[in-house]
Amino acid sequence: MSTRIYLDAGLQNMKSVFFFTFLGVLIARLGATNFQISLSNSLPPLFCALSLAFLTRQLPLTRGVFLTSGYVRQGAFLCMAFSVLLPNPIPYLMIFWSINAVSVMISSAQQPAILRKWVEPSEFPRIFSNNKIIGIIIVTIGSFTVGHFLDIYNWMFPKNYVISMLIGCFATFAGMSLIAELAPREKMKFKWSKVHPFQECDRRTWWIGLNNTGIAMVAPLFVIYHVNVLKLSNAQIAYFVVTAGIVSTLLLPVARRLMDRYGILKVYGVAVIGMALAIIPYGFIQSFWLLLVIQGWVGVCLAVHEVSSQTMMMNEAARHDKEMAYFSDFQLVMNLGNGIGALLAGALIAFLPIWGCFITIAIIRVLFYLTYRSSQVSEVKEQLALTNASAKL
Repeated sequence: MSTRIYLDAGLQNMKSVFFFTFLGVLIARLGATNFQISLSNSLPPLFCALSLAFLTRQLPLTRGVFLTSGYVRQGAFLCMAFSVLLPNPIPYLMIFWSINAVSVMISSAQQPAILRKWVEPSEFPRIFSNNKIIGIIIVTIGSFTVGHFLDIYNWMFPKNYVISMLIGCFATFAGMSLIAELAPREKMKFKWSKVHPFQECDRRTWWIGLNNTGIAMVAPLFVIYHVNVLKLSNAQIAYFVVTAGIVSTLLLPVARRLMDRYGILKVYGVAVIGMALAIIPYGFIQSFWLLLVIQGWVGVCLAVHEVSSQTMMMNEAARHDKEMAYFSDFQLVMNLGNGIGALLAGALIAFLPIWGCFITIAIIRVLFYLTYRSSQVSEVKEQLALTNASAKL
């Protein structure tokens, strides 16, 4: 069972590196404006949120539904890859990326529920951590290879990107087929009904989503700064991913032991604050080697953030009777944060210099993180008020 899960993790990370690692770079090299770069980071998660709010939670957890969403996803991937060859590809890329986002959320929301039927809850931290290490190794090696491939064959631009994207298409389809075999095979009838999203969200879910908003704000700015301002090559950008991957592989097991010793929430907080502080000087730095150090640290924090947030999600799921609704709501809040964050970055870059954007985002991230303490205080006050009211009765 674990072998199947780890194979899927490896294949999905192959998809990430061959298809998505350089997709933002491709969009920038195709002549996209700063707003279009921000929009390309915003539309997919927003369509993911729409899918989660009104479609995903209504579908039964079956092999047929999981496979159908995978086929739609695969078709959208292929259309994205070949649309690069059109005269004005950016609008088509965004359209098919949005279609892909709708379908990918079905499988992404159902996959945790499928795994919970086969895996003990105590095993999730180990599996998520191992999955992350597998992903880091593949992304590290793959980014180095793909970055150099794209530079060597830059004479055939943009066909060099199309070749890389087609390899990613094959990988994601193979990985999806592995997990589909674990899904229940029975046929279940369902009917469309009025949905009520956010019913399974608690304060911690909203807080994690708020932190996601801050994290998502920096992604389009990295693309703009690396490609449009510094004019870095694909290979140089790949070294950012490689460095982050190597350091994350070394430190993620340490982070896992720290989670066991100090708690998941404290380690999650260190990752969030660590990312926020690292980007403060980013817009002033032009030294490639110094940027490499910062990207390595940000990569480690992102890896720890992902593992800890996924673990908190799986631990919290046991407290919810409507498990699929909880998974959908959790992913809905995360994707809303990603989409809104990218749009906010597009608004900031319209009237602030890029160094001012990085500083502003760092301050916003710290403020977002500090909201959790205030929400905890409010929760304690509410509990005391309820206790006093019960005592009077």
